[in-house]
Amino acid sequence: MSGIGRRALQDIAGSLSARDWTILRFLSTHKFASTTHLCRMHFTAHATSSAATRACLRVLDRLLERRLVARLDRRIGGIRHGSAGFIWHLDVAGERLTRPRGAPRRHVGDPTTAFLDHHLQVTETVVTLHELSRNIDLELAAVLVETEAWRTFLTSHGTTAMLKPDLFATLATSEFEDHWYIEIDRGTESTPVLLAKCRVYAAYKATGRAQAEHGVFPRVLWVVPKQRRVQRLQSAIHADLKLPHKLFTIITPDQLTTTIDPIADTASTESRKEEP
Repeated sequence: MSGIGRRALQDIAGSLSARDWTILRFLSTHKFASTTHLCRMHFTAHATSSAATRACLRVLDRLLERRLVARLDRRIGGIRHGSAGFIWHLDVAGERLTRPRGAPRRHVGDPTTAFLDHHLQVTETVVTLHELSRNIDLELAAVLVETEAWRTFLTSHGTTAMLKPDLFATLATSEFEDHWYIEIDRGTESTPVLLAKCRVYAAYKATGRAQAEHGVFPRVLWVVPKQRRVQRLQSAIHADLKLPHKLFTIITPDQLTTTIDPIADTASTESRKEEP
């Protein structure tokens, strides 16, 4: 029981607010989030960002005391970023309360720098998508993370393959929906590895399963750390004559909002489903 009995856990659950539960479920889905991420997601009604941060930290400290959340020793940006750079995850009570019935216990352990950097960039992308939907006339109709977005399929050669995007997102207006597979690259994989992932998307498109599920085949968005890597991956995709290069968009993180905003009309019509 890790020091927390069933009755104590029930008492903790009964004392949680709706926002507490939302924070715990967010951490259950995304594994890691900074104070800033949680503030941007769940404390949006405050007059200033400093007021929102203070309110966020008060809630997180209360959840910390009850072993619902914990924080890593590391911080985003180091110690100079203060409490805004704390990296949070579920602690034992939070993990038990959000664990699906029958599922194995989830262990955080001591994540490697590369693993943590990747997960934090996935969280940053999700938070940005939610902010985009709040700031303009746009609905984030779906956002699926990792295993929820993965699909197993048979290739044309009869072998089993798995499509494993980091995220799947649908953004909708009153007129249309845009569908995206999103790959978060942090510069740790070689170009051949990225091309192999691109070929999996091409193979999955050939099955027609995504088109049956969404009405169109989603666009594949690569978010890479630097412009030099954008150019390298673009060149490699164009050099592979078997890849449908128009299927892939490659950007850096600062270009996410302008790229994925359907109102800006930057999305390909190939990934857009018109509303009836």
